[in-house]
Amino acid sequence: GRLPSVASPPMRDTPNSIWRRVASVLLLVGVAAACGGAVTPLPAPVDGMLRVVALDTLDFGSDQYGAEAGEITIQYVLDGMQGHSLVVEDHEDRLRLEVSGGSTAVGTIDLDAGRYILYCDIPGHREGGMEARLLVG
Repeated sequence: GRLPSVASPPMRDTPNSIWRRVASVLLLVGVAAACGGAVTPLPAPVDGMLRVVALDTLDFGSDQYGAEAGEITIQYVLDGMQGHSLVVEDHEDRLRLEVSGGSTAVGTIDLDAGRYILYCDIPGHREGGMEARLLVG
């Protein structure tokens, strides 16, 4: 014969189950953002200049910058008072900008298409997180 059917009780939302679902969604959103799920547009050059901002928190204004291949003019702006430098990894001898006390510096470097690392070469600053990617297309 036939097996008797067993009806499960209807699902009911209790305050705890609703909060658990909300917490799960928030956790997933947080993980996606931490893993790069959010796309941040590259800061675009303004008036032909790539603007890089140095912060007193041992960081740059962005984690990634973009520029066209060839001669790149970089405007290095200090948002704070602590002195910082800006160099391109493996091209340190071709460009080094320094800012302190709220100043701005401008320099030019010729780069082929590729991926580069911008960083502050003041001791301890790069290790503290002061580096960013430069994508040259």
